[in-house]
Amino acid sequence: MRMNPIIGFAVILAVGLVALPALAATAEVEIRGGAYHPAALTVESNTTVTWTNYDGVSHSVTSAGGLFDSGPIEQNETFDYTFIDPGTYPYGCTINASTQRTPMQGVVIVVPEGMAVEPGENVTGNMTLADLVGENENLTTFAGLVETAGLTETVLSTGGPYTVFAPSDAAFEGLDEGLFNLVSNDTEMLDALLMHHVVRGNYTVEDLNAAGNETALETLSGENLTVEAADGSLAVENATIAVSDLVAENGVIHIIDVVLLPPGLAPPAGEVNVTIIEPMEGAGVPAGNVTVSVNVTNFTLVEPTGQPNAPGEGHLHYYLDAPIPTNESVPAIPPTGGYVVSTNLTHTWGNVTAGEHNLSVQVVNNDHTPLIPLVFDTVNITVEGNETSGEALEARVIP
Repeated sequence: MRMNPIIGFAVILAVGLVALPALAATAEVEIRGGAYHPAALTVESNTTVTWTNYDGVSHSVTSAGGLFDSGPIEQNETFDYTFIDPGTYPYGCTINASTQRTPMQGVVIVVPEGMAVEPGENVTGNMTLADLVGENENLTTFAGLVETAGLTETVLSTGGPYTVFAPSDAAFEGLDEGLFNLVSNDTEMLDALLMHHVVRGNYTVEDLNAAGNETALETLSGENLTVEAADGSLAVENATIAVSDLVAENGVIHIIDVVLLPPGLAPPAGEVNVTIIEPMEGAGVPAGNVTVSVNVTNFTLVEPTGQPNAPGEGHLHYYLDAPIPTNESVPAIPPTGGYVVSTNLTHTWGNVTAGEHNLSVQVVNNDHTPLIPLVFDTVNITVEGNETSGEALEARVIP
């Protein structure tokens, strides 16, 4: 039986159409200069992203959620991954992470097929700033604080356009724990902190670079943020932009690696403390040389050279059988007993005779006056045996 040529052609054409695979969407990310370019990429579902390493050292592409991990990518080698489901996929380099001047971070934002993405543009359809913050796995702490402050449905959803410098989860982990707890439980402080990360206007990295160094941007809290370009990256105050240009319909987000603190919201100073580690209270030690070992926290020991007092720095006074000086207006010189000025965490008293003795150490300012409130520690010991040779019991004139 002869087939109608028209029907035969149609069948062949249909079979051919079925056999031809659909052209897969692709996107490229370059690894160079210790960074991903672009750091933020928006693609449609079923897009294969290829990372190519142009650096002379190994890098990796490791998903924050463990979804994909390239392992070491050597120079001129590539890594491919096909993104199927819509979502936000932050990633970074885990090779030599501790030596990276700026942490290598990137993000792939996957939108449903058919939601066109213009080349070079990281617009995520009709997503708002609130949507982007809520879906980014690297901004969970920031998203929670924004929700607590009631800014999700107001500023980030309906306001704008705004530029948001959003601290990463790692940035919040580096924040002083006491300050974080304080801010989290104080509505006004939390509002001030969050508003300090939001600027009116839409500033992409290109805009910020074009504005030049020391660009001042006014935040919603009324303070200015200074943006500077250095070593190929952008710094916002003391933070570095790690992931840039996450564009929403009402603004743009840049992920930064440090939490920005508005003036007046500094971490509470840790309590200065000094503790005698050895010898312990009530210890018995041989006569002769007696060494005192101490531990000092939240204080920097510096040599007294006549410099003015400065918060958090000074030195130690070691005392032997001497009362602790308490007058904040004069140098801490005990009326009796031995004393010595030191920046060391150990001091050895020589020629200590048998009997009961008191060992003390006190934290003092650069001008030798006692730190107020007083910071000191003292132990009582028993020196056993006969006196042995050693340096004489010392007292030192304060310079």
